[in-house]
Order: sequence, then C-alpha cells, then structure tokens
Amino acid sequence: MKRIVLFSLVGILLLAAAGVEASSLWTEESGSYFIKPRREFRVGDLLTIVISEQSQATSKTGVNSDEGSSIVVGPGAGLLTDLLPYLKGSVSTSYDGATGTNKAGSLKAQLTVRIVAIDANGNLCFEGSKEIMVNRDLQRLTFSGVVRPEDVGRNNTVLSTYVAEAKIDYVGNDYATQKGLLTRAFEWLF
Repeated sequence: MKRIVLFSLVGILLLAAAGVEASSLWTEESGSYFIKPRREFRVGDLLTIVISEQSQATSKTGVNSDEGSSIVVGPGAGLLTDLLPYLKGSVSTSYDGATGTNKAGSLKAQLTVRIVAIDANGNLCFEGSKEIMVNRDLQRLTFSGVVRPEDVGRNNTVLSTYVAEAKIDYVGNDYATQKGLLTRAFEWLF
C-alpha cells in the first residue's frame, strides 16, 4: 500500500512539473552586478564637466652664420702702390642667434553643459558657457565636445580628460590690473 501511494505521489509531481517552464534568473529588468546598465540620455539633458587641464610647451631655435673676406695690397700690386704703399684690410662678419619660448597653463573649473545632439554611435555632443563678473572683471568660460555615455558618472559628471574634440575657451578682461585714466595720461605726456 505504501508503494502505491509513493508511486502515485511521484506521478502527480511529474505531471505537475511538465507544465512548468524554466526561466533564467537574469532578465533584462534585473540587470547584472558586473555590467553597468546603459543610461539613456536625450537632447537637452544637463551634464557637469569637471575641467582639470594642464598644458606646457617649449620651443627653441638657433642660427649661426659666418662669412669673411680679406684684401691685401702691397708693392707691385697695381695703381694704388704709389698712393698707399702697404695697404692691408680685412672684413669679417659673424652672427650667432638663439631664441626660445616656454609656456605653461592650467585650468581647473566645473561647468554644467547641455546635450545638443546625439550622434549615430550614441555619443553625446554638448556645449555650454559660464560668465562670472566680479568688480567689473568679466570671466567667460565656454566648453564644447563629445563624450561617451558610459563615461558619464552616476551624478551626471564627466572628467574633461574623457571629452573628445574638446574646445575650451577661457577669456577675462582683467579690469583690476588696467591703468587708470590719469596714469595713462601721464605716461602719454612723459
């Protein structure tokens, strides 16, 4: 009797299991801990660019030039013997020139920009500007470029080193260091 009940129970479980489909533990909605989910961006979304740029350039050039000639006139050397019996002369020219240029720059800032287009590869094209005026000193920072969506952090920040086709323009009028009207007038007079 126990055997019949046991076989019946196994039969019922097999019939119930036949109607169940197997499915994966990983679905599109669950994502993966190892793969960063792809974020969707739209034109008009804002990104904050953390600008940390440094540049340095050195240029050196040099030129050397040397030329010379000499004239010797002595007895029996022509018509000038009677007038200038022992005339000697020489001409020598030498030039040595060198020049060099050293230039270094650094820019650290944060700028929030707007996505203006998304290219065929899904890269984000952006541009933005910021103006700051303190005591009539105007500073303007403009930045445009292209960044991959996977380089955008969770808080919508991007390091400037990840930006392709970066165009950074930083301009200031530096009003505080300009000379006053009286100083310029005295310099013009004297």
